[in-house]
Amino acid sequence: MSAASRGSARRLVVEADGGSRGNPGVAGYGALVRDPSTGRVLVELAEPLGTASNNVAEYSGLLAGLRAVIDIDPGAGVRVKMDSKLVVEQMSGRWKIKHEDMRRLALEARELCTQISRAGGSVDFEWVPREKNKDADALSNEAMDGKSVHRVLVAHDAGDGAGSGTPAEQPGERESGEPRGGPLRLLLVQTPLEEASTSRIVAAVRRLVGPSAAVVGSDEILAGRLAGELAAALGSTAATSREWSGEAPGDGVDETVRTAYRSLVARGGTVVALTNRRGVLSVLSDVLGTPPERFWALATAPGSLTAVEVWEDGSASVAFTNRTDHLA
Repeated sequence: MSAASRGSARRLVVEADGGSRGNPGVAGYGALVRDPSTGRVLVELAEPLGTASNNVAEYSGLLAGLRAVIDIDPGAGVRVKMDSKLVVEQMSGRWKIKHEDMRRLALEARELCTQISRAGGSVDFEWVPREKNKDADALSNEAMDGKSVHRVLVAHDAGDGAGSGTPAEQPGERESGEPRGGPLRLLLVQTPLEEASTSRIVAAVRRLVGPSAAVVGSDEILAGRLAGELAAALGSTAATSREWSGEAPGDGVDETVRTAYRSLVARGGTVVALTNRRGVLSVLSDVLGTPPERFWALATAPGSLTAVEVWEDGSASVAFTNRTDHLA
């Protein structure tokens, strides 16, 4: 079977931008992935870059957008839209790349394009005026203001999950029509491998969720100890059980963890949940509608943090995944 015949035939659009206040100066990038058939945004990304040039920030936005495409569908036909004439012309092969930093970033981008091509997809580039790149520009400005954004927006077709613009049924919806207990702000903590990292995890969680958040988690020894420390630091109580152990029979999604997550959705509130890698991925697969064959594709590390937000109407997003800067 040829690469072309393996491709999904799905179309995706990447809109990317980057900026630097000072050039070089305080820099950041923004990128999003859009379904061109519906206009719906599937992923939004923004990240500060410290001190960097405008061109480095533009290339960084491109890289983030291409990586997001590979997570969604590596065999898609991709149109990249940017208001950077330099990046578009260089990636299209019409302009030479003289600066070493940009040469390195362009090589990374080409490797990602090759990865998409090998999966049966394609990538082409289109320059657009700045006024037609406002969404990516707004994200890059958030990044330059010091804000990190990683939103995965749920919108799957009920039949094939390909993204028709019809919201998927969300976890925790009640058949009786009873109202939810309010929005859920869930911080998933992947159980660390050793107790030495627990103080750093506790400090990071306190910064993110503030006081009085509920704490739930696995009753495994280290997870239980960490749950107790978190509850003490947040001024709440910890509830540990086998529900969050991530050790149900079989492979892939742990339905016991998924059920526990859906019960949190029904109640709402701010919750910290400790579980293992399989447990984290079981929640994310429920939010994102991940197909079974892609269950293990998302990287998460011991001690990492992942944030999920679910609103009263059932819509959900992943604010960030695999955050590990607190462990450094």
